[in-house]
Amino acid sequence: MRAGGREDEEASRKLKSMDVDKAANGGGGGAGEESPRPAVKYYGWKAMPFIIGNETFEKLGTLGTSANLLVYLTQVFHMRSVDAATLLNGLNGTTSLAPIIGAFLSDAYLGRYLALAIASVASLIWLWMCVVTEAAMCGQIIRPPYPGVPTK
Repeated sequence: MRAGGREDEEASRKLKSMDVDKAANGGGGGAGEESPRPAVKYYGWKAMPFIIGNETFEKLGTLGTSANLLVYLTQVFHMRSVDAATLLNGLNGTTSLAPIIGAFLSDAYLGRYLALAIASVASLIWLWMCVVTEAAMCGQIIRPPYPGVPTK
């Protein structure tokens, strides 16, 4: 066997690794191709202001709705405070478990940005549904504060 046999193997390994690197970067820059393109990165500090802003306003909306819902349930629907607090605890527990389900779906199937977009739209739809449902049912569910007192 020649002494150059080992050098040939190393050279072929280097060429194969270069081909893999070229394929990962978008091409080898051969005839008819442009130079290799850098990979597009949708993460890091460029995306963080949008994610933080989205989460901030989503939490403000959810917490504001939750706080106002307690007052609304006790004063307008005349629920007992214990019943209203129980209802809100169930709602808060459900919304606290939702990120665990969302994290699983994001990691397993959707990806971070699609999962964030779907969760944001779902949260917005939930808030709209609460407002529309309460507005539509006000005349049907609201009870007078005391039996025998006519409503307005």
